[in-house]
Amino acid sequence: MEDKVNVLQINRKIQLNLALKKYQKSEEDLDECVSVMKNWIITEKCFPEFPDERVLINFLLMNKFDIQNTKQKLQMYYSIREILPEFFKNKHPDSAHMREVAEKMCYIPLPKLTDEGYRVAIVKFVDDNPRNFRVYDFFAHTYNVTEIRLHEDVTAGDILVYDLGNLKVGHFFKLTPVVLKKTSVILEKVYSNRVKQIHILNSPKYAATTISLTKQIMKPKMAARIHVHKRTKTISEHISLGILPRDYGGEEKSLAELNKLWLKKLAEYKGRFDALDSMNVADVRDNSERLTNDEILGFHGDFRKLDVD
Repeated sequence: MEDKVNVLQINRKIQLNLALKKYQKSEEDLDECVSVMKNWIITEKCFPEFPDERVLINFLLMNKFDIQNTKQKLQMYYSIREILPEFFKNKHPDSAHMREVAEKMCYIPLPKLTDEGYRVAIVKFVDDNPRNFRVYDFFAHTYNVTEIRLHEDVTAGDILVYDLGNLKVGHFFKLTPVVLKKTSVILEKVYSNRVKQIHILNSPKYAATTISLTKQIMKPKMAARIHVHKRTKTISEHISLGILPRDYGGEEKSLAELNKLWLKKLAEYKGRFDALDSMNVADVRDNSERLTNDEILGFHGDFRKLDVD
């Protein structure tokens, strides 16, 4: 059996204690909440699998140990695959088109955590040709990486760094208001929006409209966390050089090296993605239908019928 690929430097006990301290919870509190969730899952009888305990722990952390919110987000984790299939159907990382996406873009959660227990992730496009930008495949790749983190990582939050250096006008045309709205729904209704900071580097002038639109879609508290940097080197004022890749003057491996490791990691999880592809989530969706219209869409209807002025 091949050794596991180590893409994240994880000391689970230390990281979990950091997160518990942030929410003023003890290990006993965590055990009790995990037990409550397990008993609820058994009682509901609508889930297509019994989630891994590490996944349950991450959902509890994402929802600050609010049991009701955790239940809703866990249901959404499954049912969103049918509600917004364009992000999840035919997105297995082992498929040719998804391997191509993973090679032409970097979505890299960096190995080391910040002192606060946050995980930094960098998004950068290698391919600067907008014709090759398949927007739903792009976001699907980030969700595939997030799937691995649900099983292996444990943090107190995330910091996102978007390097827009290789993006052209054509890329931004594909980031339509509807696409941005859908992704914000997934972020908030599944992953509870644990993003603590967003940093934008090498932003061209024509990106201003998309950035402004993104802020409008976000809640004000989240929009206030976006930092647009005029100079790349100022990122080190927010994230230490010990965490940043060499591409940004840091001490970590380069993005290209880290991306190769993540490609191997995705291949390692083939069995998990096989299971997700064959999973029947209809019962979970039926059980969370009340969330679909009111809380997810925000109106009675379907995203495909959404008109944007």
